Amino acid sequence: MSASAGADKCDRVRALIPVPIPVPAPAPVETATSDDVFDSSVLHDLHLTVNAADLDSLRTHFGENTFYPADLKWKQTTVRNVAIRSRGTGSRSGTKPGLYIDINRLTPGQTFVGLKGLVLDNLLQDPAMMREALAMSIFARMSLPAPRVAFYRLYLNDQYEGLYLLIENIDKPFLNRTFGRDDGYLFEHHLTQRFDGEYIGDDLSAYRSLFEARTNSGESDSALYEPIRALFEAVNAPEEIKGRAELDALLDLRQFVRLLAVEKVMMEMDGLAGRWGMHNFYLYRDKNAGVHSFVVWDRDRAFGEYLLWGSIFDGTADNRLAQRALGYGDLHDLFVQTAEDTANLMRNNGWLSSELERFWTLIREAAYADTHKPYSNEEIDGDIESLREMVRDRPDVVLRETGAMRTGANR
Repeated sequence: MSASAGADKCDRVRALIPVPIPVPAPAPVETATSDDVFDSSVLHDLHLTVNAADLDSLRTHFGENTFYPADLKWKQTTVRNVAIRSRGTGSRSGTKPGLYIDINRLTPGQTFVGLKGLVLDNLLQDPAMMREALAMSIFARMSLPAPRVAFYRLYLNDQYEGLYLLIENIDKPFLNRTFGRDDGYLFEHHLTQRFDGEYIGDDLSAYRSLFEARTNSGESDSALYEPIRALFEAVNAPEEIKGRAELDALLDLRQFVRLLAVEKVMMEMDGLAGRWGMHNFYLYRDKNAGVHSFVVWDRDRAFGEYLLWGSIFDGTADNRLAQRALGYGDLHDLFVQTAEDTANLMRNNGWLSSELERFWTLIREAAYADTHKPYSNEEIDGDIESLREMVRDRPDVVLRETGAMRTGANR
């Protein structure tokens, strides 16, 4: 075979081989984050699939903390074998159960967009269904540690259960986000008795009943609770025995004062210095420095109508911690300044009123369609109107009070 004939044959063989078509690289998959889950500009849908018998048991025994297996679906993400249980105190219900979702209880190490737990608030104690969301928006704007929230339509076995507020769980992922580390000691306060920050003695078991350890729970009572005992001993001791330096070493006083001021502006009656003592908070202690900080929780009693004209100091006289902190001139001034800053934030360009209307536009149809809520649509409308008035008028009430204090101080 000649050289030219061999070349022609090779060319004919090559012509029979398909030319590969370039395949474009796959588009990068957008990974959802916890910020997406708590995007408050969206009304989300959350689906839980539960065995029918388990769901009936959860409804019947809603006062118990029994966990049941379930599958969770949010957008295109499905998480198998999570655990759900009834939750809440006065808001527990078999008709519209509040739920805690434990992502890794049945599947160790499992997370959902980096989260280990979720709280679904059934919104039974707030006919306007927005107080908690408004309160947490204010805390966030004031750069204070508080859980993120977002509105959700919940479907149980594809049946619409109602409008819920998804609340960020106070756990290690939360601590990492807000404090930058999660190796410290986290305690959840329980209302087992009225507690106004008084010293309740040397017996550490008294503090264990009030403060449930949520991290490092395997450590001794001495490691967990002796610093809390020392904190409240110092708060209640005379100044000459336990002074400012001792308090600063045990508690972030400035953070406490700022949290307290914001609560008083939003007329919270069930918080750090409320009608029933100190309530609805977590206590966090830095592992190295040993300093305690507060984290707020459950603010659906904010903007209570009869408190519209209340003083920012209402309830502080009964609270030992508030009394001690506000006895220092710089912290008293910080309290007043924070109250002013919060009031100005609320009314600046009608920010809080706009936030209210944004939320209401977002949830109106889902709220009306919620047949498990314990109030009528007419009652919702009436409470929304009251809330509008409170959000509009409260800043001016606060600024008149703080302005009069400044005028009096300058005389």
